[in-house]
Order: sequence, then C-alpha cells, then structure tokens
Amino acid sequence: MSKLAVIAVPDLMFQLRIEAAARALGFDTEVADTPVSARDALARRPAIVIVDLHAIGLDAETVIRGAKAVGTAVLAFGRHTEATTLRAARQAGADLAVARSQLVEELPELIGQITGENVEAPGDGPMG
Repeated sequence: MSKLAVIAVPDLMFQLRIEAAARALGFDTEVADTPVSARDALARRPAIVIVDLHAIGLDAETVIRGAKAVGTAVLAFGRHTEATTLRAARQAGADLAVARSQLVEELPELIGQITGENVEAPGDGPMG
C-alpha cells in the first residue's frame, strides 16, 4: 500500500486545504473528482481516501465501497445536519464519517487516527 491520499472533493479551495494537511503528514496526494479519476486512483491502492459525501458528479458510496475493496482507509465528511448521510457512509464502509466542521478542526488527527500516522500536536496543522 502506498502513502497516497486520494482526495475526492470537488470544491477547489477545500481540496487545497485537505491536500496541504495530507502533505504535511507525508502523504503524496491525488485529486479524484470524477468517477473515472476515482477508479484510476483506487487502482493505485492509496493509504486513504477523503471523500465529500455531497460531491456533485461523484457517487460517494461507490467510492467508499471501491476503496474498502482494495483495503484503503476512508474518511468521509458531510453536512452536520444530515446524520442519515453520515450513517450511510459508515454502513458503506467508511472508517470515519464526520461533519465538515469536525474535518476542518481535526483533519490531521483524523487522518492519523485511521492510517496510524503520528500527528505532532492537535491544531498545529494546515487546517488547525
């Protein structure tokens, strides 16, 4: 398994923030914002996929199931007001499914939690 973080997030500004946090933890990053790019990225057996549950043009549940099929950890995020969507992500196999606000506050720690990477100190990363 590579030390690759796949970012399935269509929002460019948020995508860049997530990339910065993953790179700070030593991950190479790849954006997968279409079904084809997601499939191709998963073929590389990344260490983690970070997926926006509300990504337009990308079926998050398919990405989650595909990631789990190749042994990849999944960090999914969505709106805090949509508990059903977060629950569905967990049922599809996401290791963690959190509100977007929690992702913003705790991204390095969340990545570390599901990949086993050491994180220096809470709040010191690019998202904290």
